[in-house]
Parts: sequence; structure tokens; C-alpha cells
Amino acid sequence: MVVSVLALVGCGSKSKDVNTATYTCAQFNKSLATKGDDSAGNYINQLRKQANLGRDAKTERSAITLGIYFACKGKPGSTKPAAAAVATAKQIKAGKFHIPGAAGSKKKSND
Repeated sequence: MVVSVLALVGCGSKSKDVNTATYTCAQFNKSLATKGDDSAGNYINQLRKQANLGRDAKTERSAITLGIYFACKGKPGSTKPAAAAVATAKQIKAGKFHIPGAAGSKKKSND
């Protein structure tokens, strides 16, 4: 999924806006899997504008996309990732983002 999400960061048309407050992880994933459905790209672009990160468009889209990925990872399709995605993008910009579950995930050896 990460590859398809990162390939999408430049996509999205101006013609079909989505409601960022109600857009779900299931809708996002369905859009990624459906040829001709650019709602995921539009969603990313709308969240990028809401976040107002002050970076170049490509960097902002990448940060928002990672935010959506981590907000949806392991969650039900009904999850609404907008607020978490914007918060993650702002943490990335500030250099304070840590990959969820990365700390303390080392398995202890019995050797």
C-alpha cells in the first residue's frame, strides 16, 4: 500500500472535491484501487491546504500521505484520518515525528 500511496501524491484533479471531515480510510483505499477514481488525490490536496505547512507542494503531499497511512494502518475502514494526518504532517515538519510502534519493538533474545 505504501508504494501505491506514494505514487499517488502528485495526483488528484481540481474537479471533484471530497468532504475531508467525513472521508474514511475505506474510501481512501478504494480510491487507490480504482482506476479513474481520483478522490484520494483530491483528499490529500485538500488536507495539504488545510495543514498550511509552508513547504513545497510535493513535500506537503508526502507528509500528508504518510499521515493518512499511519492514521489508517491497522484501523477499521470507518476511521476518519483527517485530523491525525494533519497532526502527523505538522510533526514531520517540526522534526518531532516518530514512526508508531518503532520504539520498543525489538524482541529480546533468550541466548
